[in-house]
Amino acid sequence: MNHSKKAVKVTGALLLSAGMLFASPGPVNVLAEVPGDAVKLRILETTDTHSNLFSYDYYKGAANENLGLLKVASAVEAARTEVKNSVLVDNGDTIQGTPLGTYYATVNPVGDDEVHPVIKLMNLLDYDAAVLGNHEFNYGLDFLEKTYEKAEFPYLSANVYKDDGDDNPDNDELMYEPYEVVDKEVTDEAGNTHTIQIGYIGFVAPQIVNWDKSHLDGKVISKDITESAEKYIPEMKEKGADVIIAMAHSGFDKSAEAGTKAENAVLPLSQVEGVDAITFSHAHDIFPAPAGGTLGSNFMDGDDVVASIDAEKGTINGIPATEAGYGGEYLGVIDLTIEPDGDGWKVTDGSSEVRAVKDYEMHGTFTEDIKPYHEATVEYTETKIGTTTSPIHSYFALVQDDPSIQIVTEAQKAYAKDFIELNAPEYKETPILSVGAPFKAGRNGAADFTDIAAGDLTIRSAADLYLYDNTLKAVLLTGSQIRDYLDRVAANFNTIDPDAEGPQELLNPDFRSYNFDVIDGLTYQFDITKPAKYDADGNRTDAEESRVTSLVYDGKPVDENQEFVVVMNNYRQSGNFPHVAGAPLIVDSAEENRQVLMDYISEQKELNPAADNNWSIVPIEGDPVLTFKSSPEAEKYATDNITYTGETDEDGFGIFTFELGGKVIPGPEPIKSFPDVSDRHWAKSYIDHLTSMKIVKGFPDGTFGPEKPITRGQFMSMTVRSLGLSDGTLPFEEELDLAIEAGITNRTADNFGAANLISREQMAAMVVRAYSVKIGKPYEATAEADYLDGDSVSPWFEEEVNAAYELGFMTGSEDGNFNPQGHAVRAHAAKVISLYTKK
Repeated sequence: MNHSKKAVKVTGALLLSAGMLFASPGPVNVLAEVPGDAVKLRILETTDTHSNLFSYDYYKGAANENLGLLKVASAVEAARTEVKNSVLVDNGDTIQGTPLGTYYATVNPVGDDEVHPVIKLMNLLDYDAAVLGNHEFNYGLDFLEKTYEKAEFPYLSANVYKDDGDDNPDNDELMYEPYEVVDKEVTDEAGNTHTIQIGYIGFVAPQIVNWDKSHLDGKVISKDITESAEKYIPEMKEKGADVIIAMAHSGFDKSAEAGTKAENAVLPLSQVEGVDAITFSHAHDIFPAPAGGTLGSNFMDGDDVVASIDAEKGTINGIPATEAGYGGEYLGVIDLTIEPDGDGWKVTDGSSEVRAVKDYEMHGTFTEDIKPYHEATVEYTETKIGTTTSPIHSYFALVQDDPSIQIVTEAQKAYAKDFIELNAPEYKETPILSVGAPFKAGRNGAADFTDIAAGDLTIRSAADLYLYDNTLKAVLLTGSQIRDYLDRVAANFNTIDPDAEGPQELLNPDFRSYNFDVIDGLTYQFDITKPAKYDADGNRTDAEESRVTSLVYDGKPVDENQEFVVVMNNYRQSGNFPHVAGAPLIVDSAEENRQVLMDYISEQKELNPAADNNWSIVPIEGDPVLTFKSSPEAEKYATDNITYTGETDEDGFGIFTFELGGKVIPGPEPIKSFPDVSDRHWAKSYIDHLTSMKIVKGFPDGTFGPEKPITRGQFMSMTVRSLGLSDGTLPFEEELDLAIEAGITNRTADNFGAANLISREQMAAMVVRAYSVKIGKPYEATAEADYLDGDSVSPWFEEEVNAAYELGFMTGSEDGNFNPQGHAVRAHAAKVISLYTKK
């Protein structure tokens, strides 16, 4: 199949769309004066757009004016009109990353005669070349080919080969075109026309064969980026390439070396002879720094810029280079000066910049072409799948245990348990652990966090909680391997000096948040006064002592040889964490983790989000001042040990303090589990919540008895403890006296009837009276509850039943009845008390 564009391409400036702004929001590169026969060539780069076409956040259901390829389209047109000659390239990760990408890949896949909306917009923008990113492989080779065969531009990859099953590299056959050399008609500074030959060559991070092993194993192999460049660039020169643009879906790593299959290989790539310009990507970084900004930590060596970088000119080892961030937030711009050189041409100067797109409007014409795809995606994402009783957010997920991860791990664990019972029963007695990570924890800016309001949960909510199109896997690991695995995770934290004066930054800025795996099913702590055994990229350091302490399963220290089934996604199972790659695969499912989550939410119907506090940081003597960054929006969720300083950094992140020292107890104890409350029990989250608050303790035999009826005395004790009037250790008689004194019951100790089963209308009365105590005034309902059997409510309980309905504590059964004289079970009581405590 021919993936190439026409051999000769003449580009003129497109008319500006009516919707764009004419003022350029960023500085324009100005090169030194050049002779009249010199040619100035502008290279425009888009990258890591991740199916963000509209300026819209599908996870929040609201506009996001900072990003979107339709905004980039307007910036591209403006940049083209400023110069005589330009080319446009894309650096990969285009078709995956938002619900739009998921919808047109798995829910409503594009037909054989249809063009994928991302490719459609790219064709409209008239790209000259594109490189495949690692996420292009997420949906398999067939979908990739079907999608890109409609592209009106070449898509390239010089380091991806067909797997022929032998060990002879000399007969390896490329999977895709490695490069293109294209004639381009250009105009020099004197106005004369020439033809130069531009060579485009593409690369992708070699780790694709691990990350998408389920799609690529036995079909594809990958090779080192730098070695591939050294192989093919001389060929391009032989074919007459005057200018060679290396398009690497790979980031910058100051320690990367050629020949090591480095994931982020731009530094050694910049040293390959013949490379004239580099467009790079993958890490979602920005290079050079945007106007008024500074370079990210990947480009720094301590307080100094890496020696090979010219930050002002935007070069790496003298080669002009650009990386345009994530989601279409920036347009990368490289300006080259090309002068005659004998029978050909050579690059004599170059610089780069990035331009933010936030001040542009979405392209007027192209927006109408793409709008139907966007509207279909929005409709899909708003499908309701359940409800949540309280907000779910990820603002503090990197510093303390977090409900947004807990929900995912619980869903995965429940799925794996059922899978193993059916398909691998020999492991049904092996403990199951579940791994989750915060995919949205600020990696792509201060707005890149999950924040789901209480109320309806939709497909959009599930996509917000689980960002990627991963599939569910589980491997067998030992206790010692899990400890080492967690040491890899512990690289998230800087090493803290207990004796240091002044604030210390808690989080390692080089650590990617999606690698902060929480392993639910165990309890453990991190001692961050010890140096980390792994660096941010997963390389072993010189440190020998583990940061992981108090590693416990089921109340007992984890034995180094004890085996666990550990549930994770296919990316993690593919082996970029210690001990995982060679571990026995117990669950090999094609089910997407996100779908598992959606099914779990639909089955539960209502979630009561709560973290089980299974991990924490070991308290540090000396009370050091620790700071971390999150969204300023997180202030509304600040806890006793997390405080917003009111300050923000240049990127818009809020600065928070995190207290660990003598002032703060390390955090709540891990939640006790009850053997008769399964992970799939509809009331598990409510019971866990009350257990963590020490409102319920269960029976002496260790069970909770969720389906057992509850007595008046038991429910009264729960309300008293929920108000903090009792810590659960007081005798029943004292708790009853407190309830009478607070007005929770208007009976006396002599006629309370503690052993009698409580009716639903009595339960409504007690919980509403407790809520009135909580808010400091009687609560009065403003409307009557709409129950079909409302006439059966005892007159003396009508006001409280109406109030319980209005407050959402008790809403009746699905048939519309309240059953006021019916008896409740302990699970229902737990739900009522849990909802009231969160109100």
